[in-house]
Amino acid sequence: MASYLKSYLAVTKKEWNGLVVLMILVMLILSTAHIKLCFNGRAPLSSKVVSTAMAALNPVSSKRTYSFASNNYKKRDKVLFSKKARLVIPVELNRADSAALTTVYGIGPSFARRIIRYRELLGGYANKEQLKEVYGLDANKYAEIAGQIRVDAAHLKKVNVNTADMAALKEVPYLTYKQMNAIEQYRIQHGNYTSANDLLNIAILDGTIINKIKPYIVFK
Repeated sequence: MASYLKSYLAVTKKEWNGLVVLMILVMLILSTAHIKLCFNGRAPLSSKVVSTAMAALNPVSSKRTYSFASNNYKKRDKVLFSKKARLVIPVELNRADSAALTTVYGIGPSFARRIIRYRELLGGYANKEQLKEVYGLDANKYAEIAGQIRVDAAHLKKVNVNTADMAALKEVPYLTYKQMNAIEQYRIQHGNYTSANDLLNIAILDGTIINKIKPYIVFK
């Protein structure tokens, strides 16, 4: 019986011996008090005395009773439930309407209208970073929405620079009137362009501008 109790309570031999001694002492205290009561006719033991005696019988904490290590027990004290990650299906910028854009956390009706308006001016988004060019959409707002959007560049409106006149070249974003005119005049003088590298021969076009317009032009 003793070995069963030791196993159930998960106590060491030393702790068990101490517990037995305490039980004997408590029994002696209670017996002595009872004998005095019988001979002296005094009032029964107060609840305080009984509580003190019972407390002495409980040297093994509930932590040890259930065989939990101290650290593990503390961890079990409070169970934390992590929130489920929200499933995000990125919205494609070049085909999304206003309703679809407002499903993106951080984009309201006002931003949705601006994004669509700028998309029309560009002829489509070539990359997500172009959203930073939308009025009022700063770096913080971009960081908030970037993971919820994607771009399919196959939907861009492209201009053939070898056949385009000034009216058609106006459809190419980022170009000034002088740059458009220079593109047309250089083609007239030197013949058709074969690649974007040919545009580097035009003095008023630098690498930055050419990289910006490259997704919007073709050479046929």
